[in-house]
Amino acid sequence: MASKMFPFITCTWNPLGGECKHGCRYCWARALAEKYDMKKYQGEPRLYQRELEREFKPGDFVFVCDMLDLFGEWVGRIEILAILDVIRNTPEANFLLLTKNPRRYLEFLDIMPENAVLGCTVESDVYAPDVSAAPHPCDRFNAMAMVADIVENRLFFSVEPVLWFSEGFIDLLTRRKPWAVAIGYDNYGNHLLEPSLARTMQLIERLEKAGITVYRKTLREAWNV
Repeated sequence: MASKMFPFITCTWNPLGGECKHGCRYCWARALAEKYDMKKYQGEPRLYQRELEREFKPGDFVFVCDMLDLFGEWVGRIEILAILDVIRNTPEANFLLLTKNPRRYLEFLDIMPENAVLGCTVESDVYAPDVSAAPHPCDRFNAMAMVADIVENRLFFSVEPVLWFSEGFIDLLTRRKPWAVAIGYDNYGNHLLEPSLARTMQLIERLEKAGITVYRKTLREAWNV
């Protein structure tokens, strides 16, 4: 089934199970797993051999591990290598990796498959420990800057759900020269600290003016405005 998260995605692929430990307050995946008591997304990380043997069609754009963070600190190197090996051996498809811990990309850059897009979720440039236990946004941007020095035209940022951001946010995003950026508001009524719609539209317009493709997700007025 195609993912609704990004329009270029044709299918999702979840060869890794276990619980995501970032503890994001807005996490739809955790809420879904808890609602349906999905054992696959409980406990420690583990690979599913049947998923590792899955075949993809030429031209597929596959979202890898949309239910958890493949590059979380709690995920073992062996599990990550197994998934990257499948990606490398499936050159007819492209794969989106998305993490809130891009520092771990640096461990694998020398063997990163060329058909992998390296994505990072950055809801804002302002630290919000009450929203998520993921690494500080500055740490994420610094790691992506180091990735950008080696990997060209394969970086992606997801600004979703967008939170209140400072004036420096646009510079942090454009300086990494991403292939694309997706921006959208929370869909699940979590009452996060959101920027006004006008402010978000200014961000989008400035990114597009800088020549960056922007995928517009849920755009609405902030609940707190």
